[in-house]
Amino acid sequence: MGINVLVCDDDKIVRNHIVKVASKLKNIEFIKTAENGLQAIQGIKKSGFDILIIDIDMPYKNGIEAAKDIFKINPDVYIIFVTGFREYALDAFDVYSFDYILKPFNEKRLTATLEKAVSEINLKKNARESYNNEEKFIFKKDRDRYIVNLNDIYMFEKNGRLTRIYTSEIQEDFYESFYDIEKRLSSNFFRSHKSFIVNIDKVNKILPYNKTSFEVSFKECELKSLLSKKNEIKFLNELYLHKKKVI
Repeated sequence: MGINVLVCDDDKIVRNHIVKVASKLKNIEFIKTAENGLQAIQGIKKSGFDILIIDIDMPYKNGIEAAKDIFKINPDVYIIFVTGFREYALDAFDVYSFDYILKPFNEKRLTATLEKAVSEINLKKNARESYNNEEKFIFKKDRDRYIVNLNDIYMFEKNGRLTRIYTSEIQEDFYESFYDIEKRLSSNFFRSHKSFIVNIDKVNKILPYNKTSFEVSFKECELKSLLSKKNEIKFLNELYLHKKKVI
């Protein structure tokens, strides 16, 4: 499944360097360039880009302002800032940027970020394609095999070697690591805490719990889980993007 990338930087040498790095990834199908924020906005309007790699200090419209406009046009675009300005990092969170890389950038760092973005984008695309097919989650307990709809799952809770699955109808313990479980879930599941994986679509409320965590409650049930504060920004980003797609 091909990924389309737009690279925006007013420095031709940097722009070409980024294109060279991105073109090495096998899942990236098409790369286009822009020299300023206005060109980036026009590019996003005309074509379906999955990833935007953008500088901040550029003529006509800086990268932050351009990214804000682009986020309104297409909130699904993964925005990666590559800039020499450390002080704009907080502003980048306003557009739920995927990463903020300082110049001069390390090729390995940019490659790792792109690989992670490509992986998440493909996961979401695959999930959307199969959403109407009522994807199933199958787990084994003793000699029994349970089959449940992914959309019916509220959360998974880790308790020692056991994992407990929660749906509106069952609460069952079984042996499987979170690592292996996550590989079998769709994009609306999020590892919110070392002990919890939650279904974002089922989340109803997030409230302060203690110094390191928030409490997560769910729609139409009394279940509670935890969200680590270190995961707060990414979780809220995923929650916002998911809700926007649903709406």
